[in-house]
Amino acid sequence: MSNESSLADKSTKNTDSSGFTKWELVKILAAIFILLAASLTYYLYVRKEILHNDQKRAEVALKHTENIIRSRFGKVETILGAMQLMAEHELNDPDEMFVIAHYTVKSNPIIKSAGLAFNKYYYPQKGCWFEPAAANIPGIDTLVVEQIGNEGHDYTKMEWYTEGLMYEEGVWSDPYPDHYNKDSYLMTFSLPVHNAIREPVGVICADIDIDTIAKFIRSVKLYPHSFCTLVTESGIEVVPPPSTKLNDKYYIFTKTMEDKNIILTIYIPYSDMYGRLRKSTLVFFVLALLGMLAVFIITYSYIRNIKHLNEVKINEERIESELSIACNIQLALLPSSPLPEIAGNMDVKGMQISAKYVGGDLYDYYLRDNKLLFCVGDVSGKGVPAALLMAISHSLFRTISAHNDHPDEIMKELNVSMSANNPDMMFITMFLGIMDLKEGKIRYCNAGHNPPIVVSNGKAEFLSTDPSLLLGVEPSAKFTAYDLTLAPGDTLFLYSDGLTEAENERKELFGEKRALKTAAGFGEMTAEEQIDRMCAAVSRFVGNAEQSDDLTMLAVRRQPALSMLTLTNDLNELTKLEPFLEDTFRDKNLDASVLSQISLALEEAIANVIMYAYPEGQKGTVTLKIDGPSEGVVRMEISDAGTPFNPLEHKEANLDVSLEERQIGGLGIHLVKEIMDTEEYVYRDGHNILSLSKRVD
Repeated sequence: MSNESSLADKSTKNTDSSGFTKWELVKILAAIFILLAASLTYYLYVRKEILHNDQKRAEVALKHTENIIRSRFGKVETILGAMQLMAEHELNDPDEMFVIAHYTVKSNPIIKSAGLAFNKYYYPQKGCWFEPAAANIPGIDTLVVEQIGNEGHDYTKMEWYTEGLMYEEGVWSDPYPDHYNKDSYLMTFSLPVHNAIREPVGVICADIDIDTIAKFIRSVKLYPHSFCTLVTESGIEVVPPPSTKLNDKYYIFTKTMEDKNIILTIYIPYSDMYGRLRKSTLVFFVLALLGMLAVFIITYSYIRNIKHLNEVKINEERIESELSIACNIQLALLPSSPLPEIAGNMDVKGMQISAKYVGGDLYDYYLRDNKLLFCVGDVSGKGVPAALLMAISHSLFRTISAHNDHPDEIMKELNVSMSANNPDMMFITMFLGIMDLKEGKIRYCNAGHNPPIVVSNGKAEFLSTDPSLLLGVEPSAKFTAYDLTLAPGDTLFLYSDGLTEAENERKELFGEKRALKTAAGFGEMTAEEQIDRMCAAVSRFVGNAEQSDDLTMLAVRRQPALSMLTLTNDLNELTKLEPFLEDTFRDKNLDASVLSQISLALEEAIANVIMYAYPEGQKGTVTLKIDGPSEGVVRMEISDAGTPFNPLEHKEANLDVSLEERQIGGLGIHLVKEIMDTEEYVYRDGHNILSLSKRVD
């Protein structure tokens, strides 16, 4: 009995009141400790991942917001740059400044007001201060145009004026409250106005309200209680924190736009970022206390589900963000800047509409060595794979064509590069051309692409050529180059099969006949107008049908020959006319007698303007523009800013009476009417404009 009692005592000493041995309790406590440690580790890990992901999301949101702001500001800068050139051109006419201010506001809804301000006494007849301005004022239906400079409004001491004179590229002011609406903010963009010797003599400026930008900024929300603010570097809160701001700690992400003196900031409260995580962790701890088995099962399931949900959410957001970025990158690859002055005889415009978020079509053009290099391509397939190959093709085109003037050789190098490492056998159709800007001669090569449309003299027809093999299929493929010359006024219209294969709701195709018919109506349209016309025709045909393929178009138009001569109102200036006409019509094979007649008529008409258009002693100019010959007709335009006068209404000289009985005047315009085929006069925008034409064939 004593031995049994001793064994029982030992057993009791190693077991607690709940029936667990001390070793089992140690294991349970160790498991709980490990579980708690694992939970804490998991909590900190997920917290770090959430912060990292939200930081990326905030960067994308801030970058997108910055792009929206820059797009709006960039449009204003472009508009005002054009108005600056107009003001400098009309600088001798102070009253024309009112017209420019009025036109700037009326033609551009995003501009609330605009004005021009000049140095003191720049226009002595206008007094010390001269600041013509135009503005949309609440409560007034019409645009208010008036001179607002005076002693009480001495703009020469204002920051927008002094800085506008200093910065050639222009300067933006800090946001400031609208005089008519204290809840709204305005920003002013100023550019210097130069005289003929490029001295700044004044400033042209435009005011825009930033309510639209502010609304967009307020809409930027990564979480229910997150918000975005816009603050100037001087501390002005244009978009302040909302009144519903939580009493919580915030993560802060900023983006400074130094050239605009503004700071974008996104605030995300801790509770939004980690609220769900904290709740889930608390539930996890509670479940752990209910039993190790339940803890392990529920923990495993819970962690797995949470991780999956987070991954799905993050993946969706990443994919959406990456697609948006990819779209922006793809659009950035396309040429957007106008051709420089060296290509003044060329007019080029392209357009691309992707069937999906990103597409596989491409077009590109650029200038090199007085040549225009251009291409249009179509990658097989759609979506991201096609977009990636499109980007590679674009890069290869730029790289290879940078040192090669032979389209067939460029195609060959492109084909070799794309055929290598192409296990999916994706291919590209491409039309590539190199145009001599002076002669209008195009050397081109077609790698299986749709034949372009040549538009000439009101006729449209497909370019007849034998296309070579597609790019990316056979590394040893041969490519052949052909020649085409565009006469002034002709257009080479390139496109992808998304044009001719566009489907309407009845599954009918737009087709080649409709494309030719639409192109035949281009007439004297610019390249951009031609693109718009073709796009509108496709849109009408397709109706509400979903776009089935990427659509790309590129119009390469050689502009009609146009020459211009500007003379001052001095009869001695007429000596410049004959050399100008000889240079203009050189190599045009004009009959000498026809050129002599044109010269005689123009000399009479211009002499009439020089002598009578402007009051005695007033300086002025007369401008002659010549277009053609085009379709056998030379078109001429004589314009001046003098007193309104229609010379065609002047009574013609009576040649049947004697010189003593004949009234003075009328012989010059009589001579013009006798020589020219058509004459037309109009007074427009402060200018007398006399349009003449002469058939020369």
